[in-house]
Amino acid sequence: MSLRRTLILLVVAGLCALVLSLVRDAGGPRWRALRAGMEFTTLRGDPYCRRGSSEIAILRLDPAHVRLRMLHYSRDPGGVPLSIVEWQQRTGAFAVFNAGQYYPDLSYMGLLVSDGVRVSKRLHPEFRAALVASPDDGRAGARVLDLDRDSLDPAAPGWREVAQSFMLFDRGGRPRIRKSDGVANRTAVAQDGKGRLLVITTEGSYTLWDFAQLLKKAPIGLSHAMSMDGGYEAELCVSTPPFHYASFGQWKGQGDVSDAPGAKVPLPAVIAVLAR
Repeated sequence: MSLRRTLILLVVAGLCALVLSLVRDAGGPRWRALRAGMEFTTLRGDPYCRRGSSEIAILRLDPAHVRLRMLHYSRDPGGVPLSIVEWQQRTGAFAVFNAGQYYPDLSYMGLLVSDGVRVSKRLHPEFRAALVASPDDGRAGARVLDLDRDSLDPAAPGWREVAQSFMLFDRGGRPRIRKSDGVANRTAVAQDGKGRLLVITTEGSYTLWDFAQLLKKAPIGLSHAMSMDGGYEAELCVSTPPFHYASFGQWKGQGDVSDAPGAKVPLPAVIAVLAR
């Protein structure tokens, strides 16, 4: 084979690979069905990822087929915070991920309702989002509320499960966080145009602003998104045999190292994905 013919074939092969890559990206990620109402995929966070792996895990949930439970260590028989793996083993949940932020005394930072019990009774005035599930009327349902437009009465929330945190971006695509240089692992919960919930956890570190921009542009049809806790606490554990996935927070601040023990961090509050 002549050198010219070889070069032509190499160019054609390269163009074919590029076209296939563009077609794949245009079609969005490939979802893996785990069970009814649960799908999993990953995205790459380049060029927004600042440190560590740019892989981002996404668990898509249909509230008609699965239910969410907000869990706090104070209501657990053991009475102590558990690691994400221990929470999954204790509950037998299909998936467990970290809830919102908490104070040094391990009390929840905002409104937290678990199985109709108000564990933390007050709305945080600066947190303008809430993940809610299991309406009081007994129907199936879960949503991400934007508290700038959706009402939520802490005395009578209307939902048996509530976890308050802050918005990343709203239905108009407007960022609801300020730009900053702080980088960390991130967990978010978003809602798409079909009313499904997406639990999103990064393996590497991002600023909140970059994370919001990435999610708005991602080909997964998000309507709006809220942020849960970040840093070492940004964790996701999925167990639907034969499929298993776990991501443990590795990055909390500028001086951290990649072997930070995220898997061992005790989490006072988590959210479990269970069968309906």
